[in-house]
Amino acid sequence: MLEQNKPLVIDEVELPTKLNFGQVLVKVLCSGICGSQLGEIDGIKGEDRYLPHLLGHEGTGIVLDCGEGVTTVKDGDKVVMHWRKGAGIQSPPPVYHSNSFGTVHAGWVTTFNEYAVVSENRITSIPD
Repeated sequence: MLEQNKPLVIDEVELPTKLNFGQVLVKVLCSGICGSQLGEIDGIKGEDRYLPHLLGHEGTGIVLDCGEGVTTVKDGDKVVMHWRKGAGIQSPPPVYHSNSFGTVHAGWVTTFNEYAVVSENRITSIPD
């Protein structure tokens, strides 16, 4: 999201070069959208200080890599990504880069992307 109350923009972003303590790289398979994300896009809670940033906080995926300290998931695990705190480390939010817009912020979980760096405590492993 570049601006509130404006159409969303699809662009290429670069993943961080290294996972930080407690971060997990997930290949996003499916993403949902809820009313709180629509409200964020529409700016109903006021000015967004973190623009531009990635969106999405409900989805599923497969773990591709784990940063130092991660113990609740492992490579290959199928996971649900969520905004509610779960087990594990709350890592620092990742920062992405776009050639078009420069620095692109993210929260502890984003799902409107093909690959996401997610905080360990925002994913839950699910059985096959």
